[in-house]
Amino acid sequence: MRFRFIMALLVSGVVLSTVPLAAHHAAQAQFDKDSTQEITGVMKRVQWVNPHVRWYIDVTNDDGTVTTWQIDGSGPGGYRRNGISARGVFPVGETYSALVALARDGTPSGYIMTWTLPTGQVMDFWHDYGAR
Repeated sequence: MRFRFIMALLVSGVVLSTVPLAAHHAAQAQFDKDSTQEITGVMKRVQWVNPHVRWYIDVTNDDGTVTTWQIDGSGPGGYRRNGISARGVFPVGETYSALVALARDGTPSGYIMTWTLPTGQVMDFWHDYGAR
């Protein structure tokens, strides 16, 4: 009886430990670094959480409608180590430009390559994604 319990516990541990591995994805699988676009819009929201920082930008289209773009980046830890934090760098309500690697599924989303802040300062984030 005790042997069966220990075996069941071990098997459960192995099965449960593989779930996070299956859920993880590579930026290269989701975004196409050879298909880029520059977008300009108003910062709507910033999610500074693991596993990826996400910015949401409201972009006004030529016909006057607004599309909210989701822009992904790497984890917040790497940004913090490079002096970039959630506070003060990306205030909501300001206008930004972003060069992004477009999503492969055609949705209005991308992986951040370069930010142009409201001050005109350009921040290169491309090192997160690999060689250009």
